[in-house]
Amino acid sequence: MTSIVKRSAPPPVLLKLAAPLVRMILGSPLHGMLDDSLLVLHLTGRKTGHRYDIPVAYVDMDMEGEFTVVTVDRWRVNLRHGADVEVTLRGGLHPMHALLTEDPAEVAVSCQAMIGRIGWEKARRRLGISLPGGRAPTVLELKDAALSYGWSVITLTSQ
Repeated sequence: MTSIVKRSAPPPVLLKLAAPLVRMILGSPLHGMLDDSLLVLHLTGRKTGHRYDIPVAYVDMDMEGEFTVVTVDRWRVNLRHGADVEVTLRGGLHPMHALLTEDPAEVAVSCQAMIGRIGWEKARRRLGISLPGGRAPTVLELKDAALSYGWSVITLTSQ
């Protein structure tokens, strides 16, 4: 299936090279340079027990500690059925609960809520998406994109 929503993402090698620097900055007094859009998600692999420290873009959905992250990365399966995690945010470590949503219709609704919360221009950059004419996508177009690109949504809530 081809989506009208076009996705662009930085090359994986660039993300891998930048990740250590982003992790360092987010855990330091310099975190303010990145805090409004990035956090480090710390999770443990369900089968391997391996600890992952992953910089991710997020949207603060309610200003009370509920964050939304959109991802296509495979590590997300460790969050199926929910998981307690930690995040590095604003220079500190915080316990949170992560819930993974993989259903394209539910992902579309979450993405639409993100767009409503931060506006189309910011959401377009954070999600790396575009549409003909520069307009914002409909929920149906977001559902098609979620299906085409394998998007999942992680909802992080304070414990």
